[in-house]
Amino acid sequence: MATIETERLILRDFSMDDWDALNSIIADPEVTRFMHFSFWDEAKRHEWFAWLVENARNPKRDAYNWAITLRSSGTLIGWLGIGGTMHPSEEGTRSCGYALNHHFWGRGYMPEAVRAIFAYEFSVLATRRIIATCEPPNIASARVMQKSGMTYEGTFYEEDIDGNWATRHRYAISRREENDSPLP
Repeated sequence: MATIETERLILRDFSMDDWDALNSIIADPEVTRFMHFSFWDEAKRHEWFAWLVENARNPKRDAYNWAITLRSSGTLIGWLGIGGTMHPSEEGTRSCGYALNHHFWGRGYMPEAVRAIFAYEFSVLATRRIIATCEPPNIASARVMQKSGMTYEGTFYEEDIDGNWATRHRYAISRREENDSPLP
């Protein structure tokens, strides 16, 4: 996978050296209170982390898990994952999720990372559509989706990848066919 640089961030594959920093993010109840990670113990988190490091070596992978690091220091501050959707009828659609160390909230890092990954998905991987969901009380996540150019599609009662059912807002963004750029 390519390394993507933005004005303030470097987005890259995870390495085994990232475990402590990522684990502290996805084990933080403040960060994960609306996410499936909140139900995971350390063994489950470590199993997932080992999978995403191994999956990064697969040239035909469907899921991309990006380490979000500060360009200025290399500090890992978050995770952004994007891959096939749980809705098999939505061919050409991928779904994304993200988590950011709460010490870095409110600084615009996540919309910056999301926009860069969307540009990569649309221009390099030829993704047609990307969706993301958040629970209604998670206003900050909804704002990230809006700031990233996504449009609200509705509110649905559905399950996450671990089978946890909840009411979720769905947002989406699509590639314009004529120039392969995301819709405004």
